[in-house]
Amino acid sequence: MAESLLDIKRRPVEEVLKGLKSDNRNESIEAGQKLNRECVKFSVNLRDYLTLAVKTEGTSMGGLSGYEAALAYLNLPVRDDFKSGVLLQAASDTFETYPGTRALFPPVIDDILYFTQRQDHIEQLAPMLAVSRTISGPQVLFTVVDDDGSEYNTNAIPEGSRVPVRSIRTHEATVSMFKHGSGIRTTYEFNRRARLDLLTPFAARVARQLELSKIKAAINVLVNGDSIAGSAAPVVNQSSYNTPVAVTATNGMISYLHLLYWFVQRAQLGVPVDTVVGNFDAMFQWMRLFQPTINGIVSPEQLIKDASGPLLSLPQLFPGPVKFAVSNSAPAGVLIGLTRAETLEELREAGGDVAEEDRAILNQTITYIRTEVTGYRLLYRDTRSIFNYAA
Repeated sequence: MAESLLDIKRRPVEEVLKGLKSDNRNESIEAGQKLNRECVKFSVNLRDYLTLAVKTEGTSMGGLSGYEAALAYLNLPVRDDFKSGVLLQAASDTFETYPGTRALFPPVIDDILYFTQRQDHIEQLAPMLAVSRTISGPQVLFTVVDDDGSEYNTNAIPEGSRVPVRSIRTHEATVSMFKHGSGIRTTYEFNRRARLDLLTPFAARVARQLELSKIKAAINVLVNGDSIAGSAAPVVNQSSYNTPVAVTATNGMISYLHLLYWFVQRAQLGVPVDTVVGNFDAMFQWMRLFQPTINGIVSPEQLIKDASGPLLSLPQLFPGPVKFAVSNSAPAGVLIGLTRAETLEELREAGGDVAEEDRAILNQTITYIRTEVTGYRLLYRDTRSIFNYAA
């Protein structure tokens, strides 16, 4: 069981990183391994541990976070600053000279990537998540909503009557956790001769593949359900709405009227769609809905103009726009509709990448590995619906 983060003692940076800058390579290696063991003990990654453990208040590094103070102390810049005489090559020299500092190689590369790229991924997991939280191990205690149908509705309560109460019960269950990620390995000769920012294109690919792997796992849960809270999402065919909208849809093309009717049906059930997930073909079909109109005016507006008819106001079904999240992992020919705030939770295991960093300290190579151990579960069972526009 991981120790509480409240037990991390805040100390000066020299004390927390003691031994890392030793001229004795074995001492530096031992200090790096000790630092990683501290991260494992508290189930946090190295960046978060240094932020919590390094005290900067009242020191010359006041104003910096603990992690930033550690980088400054170890001479690990993450970008060139010629005005201040800071060169990125200094980080390469530090990693070569003091092998224990290689524990910080992954977060330093992450920071270099941020400052040089700053580019968002086209496919992102965040728009699909209700919440993401960190856990200390693969098994967690969590709540499963277990509503009694007779207690589901909120109505006027007669005097002296019982107030309807929904039950939220705690269950012990195991969420399937999987490690996602990949890495690149460089020799110390490479880092001695090359600038670290040359790695950013490769690090960008590693980060993007990590995100895609997580998205694939999350969409699998959205479509097929998890092992705890529910089964596969219900599917409605676009053609099944031909009669209510009085229009025959073309299979393989999203019809706006049919899509609108699906939105109305979901809103009527109390689970309005505010996020839609689809693959790139679905995104193209979605974009086609915004092609210019022929006359640039809708029928009610034309009648008002020609016959002084009543001004009609459209009802507001949603508090904001329905957002589209694209992923190539989504099934073909469908849109996955979500009530985002009530649907999918991500569980991230803390400290899952520390062992990878430990190996980088011991070898004559420097390894950059981006891994995350995550699992996904459904919060409610009825907040997903699949709109099949191919049938």
